[in-house]
Amino acid sequence: MASAANDRAVKAAEHHDTDPSSLAARAGWIGRVSGILARGEAIVAGSLAAFTFLLLLLNVVTRALSVPILWVDELAVFAMVWMAFVGASLAIHHRGHIAVTLVSDALPSRPKAWLALTVDLLLLAFILTLLVLIWRWFDPVTALFAENLEAFSLIDFNFIYQEPTVTLGVPKFWFWLILPIFCLTTIVHSLSNIAVSLGRLGGWE
Repeated sequence: MASAANDRAVKAAEHHDTDPSSLAARAGWIGRVSGILARGEAIVAGSLAAFTFLLLLLNVVTRALSVPILWVDELAVFAMVWMAFVGASLAIHHRGHIAVTLVSDALPSRPKAWLALTVDLLLLAFILTLLVLIWRWFDPVTALFAENLEAFSLIDFNFIYQEPTVTLGVPKFWFWLILPIFCLTTIVHSLSNIAVSLGRLGGWE
């Protein structure tokens, strides 16, 4: 009985030191924010998955009845895109993206922590670069001070705010907003992961 209890305690301690949510909670306020975002993202991603399934089911039924709804396909695609980006951000929180761990698995704990920190920093640099490119694409400052959207398009030769979807007739930029949202949530998760990596280097484990 005592041995089994000790085994459970050891497993619980190992889980606490490796579970991303537990580690994020030890990363200060940024870790807590990352955890809250991750829980919200899990709900949103699950809801979008269910919504996409219902749209596809509706599409099958209406086509079988020879009364297809044209906009269902397009809305399902956009829902899947949003689901993919939300899920990608959530995976960064959980460090769940596909990775080749051949090198990291062979390293001792401290070099492994340095490698994890390097990867976290590179990911943050990539996301910041992507955010800059998206900012330049949306160009919200010019759009805000332009006389109207037509004038903005003439200034930047950028029709992001005017181009409609094919069947929904909604401006596409509403769906493209997932890009800056993804960047902002991923930055939070990356900063939390960096705090965790620094904590490990500081002697958490």
